[in-house]
Amino acid sequence: MEKISTFFTKVSSAVIGFIQKYWFWISLALVFVLAVLIRIPLMTKLSGDYYNFIKPWYAAIVEDPKAFLASDEADYTPTYMYLLTLISLFKVDVESLTLLYLVKSISMVFELGTAILIFFILKTILKKNDVITLLGVFLALFLPQVFLNSAFWGQCDAIYTFFIVLSLFFVLKEKSLWASVAFAFSFAFKLQSIFFLPVLILLWFKHKCKLYFLLLVPVIYIVLMIPAMACGRNFMSCVFVYFDQTEEYPYLTMNAPSVYIYMYRSIVTNQSVVEHLVPAAKYFGFALIFILCVLLFVAYKEITLEDIVKISFLISLFAPFVLPAMHERYFYIAEIMAILYVAVNPKKWYISFLAVAGTFQGYNNYLFNTYYLGNENLNLIIGATCILVALIFLIKDVFKGKTLSFNQNKSIEA
Repeated sequence: MEKISTFFTKVSSAVIGFIQKYWFWISLALVFVLAVLIRIPLMTKLSGDYYNFIKPWYAAIVEDPKAFLASDEADYTPTYMYLLTLISLFKVDVESLTLLYLVKSISMVFELGTAILIFFILKTILKKNDVITLLGVFLALFLPQVFLNSAFWGQCDAIYTFFIVLSLFFVLKEKSLWASVAFAFSFAFKLQSIFFLPVLILLWFKHKCKLYFLLLVPVIYIVLMIPAMACGRNFMSCVFVYFDQTEEYPYLTMNAPSVYIYMYRSIVTNQSVVEHLVPAAKYFGFALIFILCVLLFVAYKEITLEDIVKISFLISLFAPFVLPAMHERYFYIAEIMAILYVAVNPKKWYISFLAVAGTFQGYNNYLFNTYYLGNENLNLIIGATCILVALIFLIKDVFKGKTLSFNQNKSIEA
């Protein structure tokens, strides 16, 4: 009996010692396993977007892939259609749930990839802080907007955001060539990737990125369009696909808790007013983003790794908030940047919390039809208010201690 007790004591000590030594990697592995498990039951959800877009696109690809890639039937760029074409090689029946699982799995793979990138980014910035790094990876996988976007809704925002985070990773590693290449891939998937472009331009002005590397972006975009053009698609159709997208939804907001939700209910019934306001609001939003970028350029003489994270979060949250015709999903980059921000600024956790709590109201409104007090816009107004407050605190933090010097004689303390 004593020998048995000794044996179990040694085994117990060995197990405890192993866990204590490798607790970080064990915890990290469990986080990834649980992230997969939480997504599995959500994958059976059949969304309207899947029925109305993904499924018909896939059916057309199965029927004649060359003809579909040659057409402009889909309002996405050909790069996403290439992924659906790859799925078609498995000969999956268009009516089967297997197709649904495969489509959602693509986005989920990129989600896992984004979490891995966040791990390396936080390792780069925080060095030895394993607890914060683990928390960052956890949030990247368990933020409701993340797993609802892919596993539940079947959207592909995780794909282009993965390349944005990859671009940010290369920026932090001072590899501007690869940062530009990663951004080019993101841009080839979704127009909303341009929310990160001001960061790259600012870094160019601050000599952290080379101009000729940024010029690779349109080149790589065109290269990625070559398979579609080889199938017969018109060159101009590939180049101007994003211009067509911007005209597709002439609304001030598409379930996005943006600044326009405050006036949306009062004018939405007057289509003639909306038709005039949307183009004006677009240029107004561009003007505000431009002013913000100028102020950042003037304020920052030197940019640290932490500064890059702060600025990335600010611009990616500010842009969809002030631009019209935004969907609720267009805050996706900001939601990921919020994780990085709170990791490098844990005392400012409330800014990230307000931001993601606000953006979630768009999902709440569209996916779950949750209307507070029976008012279909109230939750979006609450969400927009949370984002507005977060932006006020974030702008204060980003410009804290900075001097806005417009010339040698005059300056304004931020």
